[in-house]
Amino acid sequence: MDSDSGRRPIPLWLLASPYVLSFVALMFKSRIVRKAMFLPIVAVVIRITTIGMPAGDCAIASALVLQLFTMCDLLVLTDAHAELRLVGQSAPSAGSLPLFERAKWVLHLLTSPRLIGWTNEPKNGVIPPRPTETSRMRFAVKQISYLALHLLTMNVLGITMRLSPGFLRAGPGLAGGGWGRRSVDTLQYYGVVWSVISIPHRIAVLLLLGTGRWMPSDLPPIFAPLGNAYTLRRFWGNMHHQTLRRVVTSHANFVSKKLLHLPRHGRFSRCVQLYTAFFISGAIHHWGEYMVMPLDDFDLLACGSMKFFLLQAAGIHCEDIMISAARRMGWRLNVESAWSRKALRVIGYIYVWQWFTWCLPINVDPLVRIGMIENGPQVTIIQDLCKFVGKGCYIPT
Repeated sequence: MDSDSGRRPIPLWLLASPYVLSFVALMFKSRIVRKAMFLPIVAVVIRITTIGMPAGDCAIASALVLQLFTMCDLLVLTDAHAELRLVGQSAPSAGSLPLFERAKWVLHLLTSPRLIGWTNEPKNGVIPPRPTETSRMRFAVKQISYLALHLLTMNVLGITMRLSPGFLRAGPGLAGGGWGRRSVDTLQYYGVVWSVISIPHRIAVLLLLGTGRWMPSDLPPIFAPLGNAYTLRRFWGNMHHQTLRRVVTSHANFVSKKLLHLPRHGRFSRCVQLYTAFFISGAIHHWGEYMVMPLDDFDLLACGSMKFFLLQAAGIHCEDIMISAARRMGWRLNVESAWSRKALRVIGYIYVWQWFTWCLPINVDPLVRIGMIENGPQVTIIQDLCKFVGKGCYIPT
């Protein structure tokens, strides 16, 4: 890690500390001790925040903050040993497992943000359908093909985004371009997000397959098909990755049920949970971005993630009201005609796309101004191939 933006590098042991402390904390049988172990994790993340990180390490910064909120759930809000169980677990709680088995249980928990393989795994189609492939070899070949596609997508979009003024540090930002270019830039940016999240997941799937302990059916994809994203609620609740779902819903349930004592299925309770969940998501991203803000622009309000994610909650809230009103007026949204269903979904896709075209600059432009796109990780397969073939082509890096 270099030290651009005038920052000194953060020692590797300090970056690893929240994860090591998380593992150690979950090993303790006493819930009181586990709760107390949350404090040193908070202290370490705050210490890293005061040091700050380069703009290119925004993903690492956000991962550290996510770990903090995850441990708030597993150590403080939830009695993880008693409430979380692996499928097939015979012990009444993790605390009654032998030391080595408990260590494996903790490692499994810390590497399962979606709780795949746990009795607490989300239901109702939240997790994408499990693969039906039965051959490990064929499934591995598919994963390698998808991995190559993601890398190539990152490479191509890295080139095209650096040719777009909206992603240049000295440029006008996404908000400064015309609506057409802004719409294209929105698709490009989400293509990069899709690939950046999918690449480590594909690698992890290949590693798990290599152990011989997991079948393809145990390893659902990180994203659901794009066809699910015809409303904002379905985009965030079904199509987009669900690695934050456990974290944000546990905090939302705590606020709604234990702090405010609201009825479980009441309308106001659902509303509070919706806004709390997106507030927590916004806090995770906002804090991570704050870590990489330059020292000469160290302003908490300079980040846009909190506003962006609260807008998503407001958008879903308004969407729910409009759909409910349409149903009360007698409009049939689940039409029987296949053509009509497709037409409605196309309208929904365009609506979701243009929604993000409008609000994405709030989130992305502050990161563009600090050089996150220009200094971020790059895939240069095409450029390296051109250098190998000869000097007949120039592709920006």
